[in-house]
Amino acid sequence: MKKLRQLLAILLIVIISFTGCANSSNKLTENIETSDVSQNETNKPAEDNTSSTEDVPANNSNTDYDYNFSIYEDGRTFSSQQISVQSDFEDFLKEIFVEEMSDNTVTLHFSIENPENYGIEEFDTTWGEFNYLDNSESIQQMKDIKNRLSGFDYDALTYEQQLIYDILQKYMENELSACDYTFFSSAFSPISGLQGELPVIFAEYDFLSKEDIDEYITLLNTSYDYIKSLCDYEKYRMEQGYSMTTVSLEKVISQCNDFINSEPNCLRPVFEEKINSFSSLTDEEKQQYMDDFDKGLSESLIPAYKLIISTLTDIKAENKSKQGICNYENGKDFYEYLVKYNSGSARTVDELYQMMEDEMTRCSIEITKLFAKNSNLEEDMMNYEYSTDDPDEMLEILISALEADFPAAVNDKYTLNYVPESLESTMSPAFYLIPPIDNLQRNIIYINQSDEYASMDLFPTIAHEGFPGHMYQTNYFYSLNPHYFRSLLSFNGYSEGWAHYIETCYSYKYSGMDSDLAKAFECNSSFSFALYCMVDIGVNYYGWDYDDTKDFLSLYVGNDEDVISEIYYTMVDDPAIYLRYYVGYLEIISLKEKASEALGSGFDTKEFHRFLLEIGPCQYDIIEDRMDDWIDRVIN
Repeated sequence: MKKLRQLLAILLIVIISFTGCANSSNKLTENIETSDVSQNETNKPAEDNTSSTEDVPANNSNTDYDYNFSIYEDGRTFSSQQISVQSDFEDFLKEIFVEEMSDNTVTLHFSIENPENYGIEEFDTTWGEFNYLDNSESIQQMKDIKNRLSGFDYDALTYEQQLIYDILQKYMENELSACDYTFFSSAFSPISGLQGELPVIFAEYDFLSKEDIDEYITLLNTSYDYIKSLCDYEKYRMEQGYSMTTVSLEKVISQCNDFINSEPNCLRPVFEEKINSFSSLTDEEKQQYMDDFDKGLSESLIPAYKLIISTLTDIKAENKSKQGICNYENGKDFYEYLVKYNSGSARTVDELYQMMEDEMTRCSIEITKLFAKNSNLEEDMMNYEYSTDDPDEMLEILISALEADFPAAVNDKYTLNYVPESLESTMSPAFYLIPPIDNLQRNIIYINQSDEYASMDLFPTIAHEGFPGHMYQTNYFYSLNPHYFRSLLSFNGYSEGWAHYIETCYSYKYSGMDSDLAKAFECNSSFSFALYCMVDIGVNYYGWDYDDTKDFLSLYVGNDEDVISEIYYTMVDDPAIYLRYYVGYLEIISLKEKASEALGSGFDTKEFHRFLLEIGPCQYDIIEDRMDDWIDRVIN
């Protein structure tokens, strides 16, 4: 996802109060945050505290702990009756999986290459249904799943089944808590809106069979109807008093115009290349598919983008936005749901805000110490150059370096693509496309070469998206052959929290820069994200208006209206998006501190990372519960 302009050495401004000798420059720089942002509250650091993100070396201590076990093998034996319960539970999971995957062709296509192997034999080509006027059927379905789930004997289930049980139960509870909040979210927000996702969907729709091409053409031809339903929803939202801000509406309109006005359209050469490389097609069939594409593009997809423009232009004229979510009826309740959904954290919003304040204090103290050692620290940060600007070379460096702190990578096969110029304003600085669960060789990393990101450092982003970030985590988890049901539910707080933890705590370290400089970049990143997320909470939960936000930010960024406006309106129209990254990061740090305290000198960083990778994406309180068992097994 897009990251707001990173505040270069922002802490050097803050530490004036500590040292009295810092450069007072409010200069900003760009950094990259992507795609594709623990349970115990972070302690406020004292002067002699080590950094909460300070890595613990691999186990070379006097304590000899045995980490050589699988968390999924708990040594239990089961009766025939319990095994029957396990079989029924499997049928229950498969029924949900097949129904959900069959409901949306796009999700199915990108999730599974061979759906017949998962019991999905026949399905209609569809974008899925979107009934915003009556969601009673979907609510009842969720209630039925929750009720059926509670009917299973928990003690009869295997370790993995119990884990899925807990994950699904908590997931359903959170989703049901938001059923009455239908109109809070827009389909076309500047960062995460459909207008930016559709071109990637069509560009990366893989053609493994002729049926895949036919599905693509059908989706292209029905894109107008699907987007019209979303535009109707936006108009209905407006009638109920909900709307994006004028600033964000204008951004989305501009993004749509960029897509429409590109000549040739960025999707055509991609489609043509795929068709020409499909060897089993005759020349006549290839020409027919090109004609079908041109027709679908001109008569459905382009008109759909024009409809978005006209719809949002009409909405802009009404100007009904109330800014932060909490200014709407039940807005604070919805924001609490949104925070849980995006972060995976069970903490209250107040607790999260306090964690962020504590982390800002820690970072201030850390960088004060660093500045005391090196008065040229700000200049060193601004002028640092990485050893290479080639993404492939960066990935090679990272693959080699990660083995000091992480299990070895299980897959190093990937494809690097560059965002088409006509989509650069819509796309993130970089993103990773999760491969199908039955083909982990299809790892694709996109890089955006837009001028907007030209001055940003690519190395931390490559670590975030590749190794040991998204690609590494995804491939490691699926190499363990987890239950296919785990792929059905999305936990951005885990996946983005992991990638942001990697970017913040390891990318600078692995680049080869001086350790003090790496620590300065780490503190700067953490402090800046704390700032963004505190504004998010302030605007959407505490009711800050623009002036309140300006007063808060001016303490750190001065009175740069462009920066203040960008931060404010991003948090208004994409609420809790940044919390995916930062709260997830804070939760991992908290888990790490807890494990380190419990295991003492026997704590092994690599084994802690192995545990996180093996438990996989889920809510953080569930991870902590399983980590307590893991700690007991390590000790005993």
